[in-house]
Amino acid sequence: MTLVQRRVGLILYDRTDLLDIAGPAEVFHAAGLHLIRTGAATSHAYCLDWLSVNGGLVRTDHGLGLDTTPMDDRAATDYDTIIVSGGYLNALDCDEALIAWLRQTGATVRRVGSVCTGAFLLARAGLLEARAATTHWMDCEALRLAYPAVEVRSDAIFVEDNGVWTSAGITAGTDMALAMVEQDHGHELAMAVARYLVVFLKRQGGQSQFSTMLRAQVIEGPLGPLLHWIADHPAADLSGEALAERANMSLRNFFRTFKEVTAATPADWVLAVRMEAAKRLIEQTSQPFDQVARKAGFLNYERMRRSFGRLMGVTPAAYRARFANPSPTRGKSRLR
Repeated sequence: MTLVQRRVGLILYDRTDLLDIAGPAEVFHAAGLHLIRTGAATSHAYCLDWLSVNGGLVRTDHGLGLDTTPMDDRAATDYDTIIVSGGYLNALDCDEALIAWLRQTGATVRRVGSVCTGAFLLARAGLLEARAATTHWMDCEALRLAYPAVEVRSDAIFVEDNGVWTSAGITAGTDMALAMVEQDHGHELAMAVARYLVVFLKRQGGQSQFSTMLRAQVIEGPLGPLLHWIADHPAADLSGEALAERANMSLRNFFRTFKEVTAATPADWVLAVRMEAAKRLIEQTSQPFDQVARKAGFLNYERMRRSFGRLMGVTPAAYRARFANPSPTRGKSRLR
């Protein structure tokens, strides 16, 4: 079978982060190889061009040199997808030719994306204007302040808004590229590539780049130890009264302090912790869902199922089908 080959331009510059661009490149390469191996295609589905403003050798932040082609060697209309890598380039001081090329090409290609801080270059080129976007969680606030017209989603692994894709830090570019492959060729191929690369296939917008554990790590003061304890004991009594007592605070002071420190209510924080525990157990084990619910701190499976439906938009069974680590010995769950 002959497929239409999609040309992907990967934008590099000095001090590009190697994994930012290598991850997506490997996804597209593996997808094309899988289609050939399985007889679904006779030629590679993706052609990758490594691009920079002037071409030639580009040094990544790790010191590895990558040979690139000048951006202007091909017409913008030759590309199906453009992906800008992240790294340590100051978007305000970068070569204006890069921004101008992105502005022109972004208006003609089917799909344009960025990995990590590459979002700043898309924003400067005007491609994120009035769109939702994300970047590495450490840089979300800077993106929000520098480009107030961008709807920054600091808790997303990747965001797609009308053909413009942005992804969170470093390895999130792999997740974004898997979603692009799924868009092009379907879920089965994206899953096959994820299995080959030994990564999870993440699809739902509810997948968070910034877990409660990461939040707890940056919170200091009297609530810091409590937040870590909550994460380690999702099945414990985590009622407001019990947590206030453990924090040695009055209930009123505890609720006020908790909201000031975490920007969440204790109930919302506990639910997030329990959802993360449940997702981890579903992804990494074949335990029945009623057992997962108890270990994650839910009263019963029905409570967990309702939480998944409200927060994730899927059932636990559907979540396991999409995100579980593939295993030939995985058992069947009793509850659906």
